[in-house]
Amino acid sequence: MKRQKLTMGALKRLLVLYNGEEVTQSETQTRLFDRMKQEGVLLPATQHGTRITFKAASKELLEEFLSDKLNIQDLQNYLNFRLAEAGDVPQKEVAEPLTDSRNAKQGYMEGFYVTSMEPIEAQVGGSNFVINPPRGTYVYIYEYKIFSVPRDVLIVGVEEMLAFHYIHVFRKLFPKKKILFVHRHPHSSELGHWLKLVSNRYIHFADLDFVSIYNFQNEIFSCVGERASFFIPPNAKEMIERGSRKRYEAQVSFYRNMPVVDMRLNSLLELINTRHQCYFLSEDIY
Repeated sequence: MKRQKLTMGALKRLLVLYNGEEVTQSETQTRLFDRMKQEGVLLPATQHGTRITFKAASKELLEEFLSDKLNIQDLQNYLNFRLAEAGDVPQKEVAEPLTDSRNAKQGYMEGFYVTSMEPIEAQVGGSNFVINPPRGTYVYIYEYKIFSVPRDVLIVGVEEMLAFHYIHVFRKLFPKKKILFVHRHPHSSELGHWLKLVSNRYIHFADLDFVSIYNFQNEIFSCVGERASFFIPPNAKEMIERGSRKRYEAQVSFYRNMPVVDMRLNSLLELINTRHQCYFLSEDIY
């Protein structure tokens, strides 16, 4: 696998995580760290008001991610190598301090992605348009506060970007009605805020694990209550039985005492805790 060229700042933050320390949410607003959150490698550690910090689920999972996804076998040696060749690295990259991102604005554009499998009429600020992008392309909604779709359209929030890209694989799981599929940046608040403004029914489509349940309860259910539901497939027991014990063990210590505010999730949590396994949607894609 070709090694991804990482910035010096990203490498330093990875080393911080490798050493068991925490990084702030603003330090994780990049595609790399978004992917680590989605795969359960990076988990929320503490929260002080709106300030969230993250830490690695475990050193073993982080090492596995570095090796499998980035082809980095020894993080410290790779960082030393990059520092040694700093003369060949653009000056802006070398000079990037680890703390810069603490004072920076969010590293993503506010809003969320949408797609559909059939034409859906929509409005932005009174202007009508149709959402019907070709497969492999999406529409990005920046002005989400003035965006709306007809009330009878079902909103399905897809937590993992890969599942969102291959959502046609899962279409048969959902009701036979018009569906707007949406994908938000991890831990961003725009989708929850938008759902407050509309009256559409919402389904949260995500991995069957603690992280997804935590995200749903704190970022969606807290905004709209029982108008939103977490998707639990009819064969959830079978899916969890062929899931990952390693990911369960990495997450359970963080979420063992997670309060359940949506009682409809109790059956799913019981399955996960009884089988000691979590299920990831990417398993159905591959």
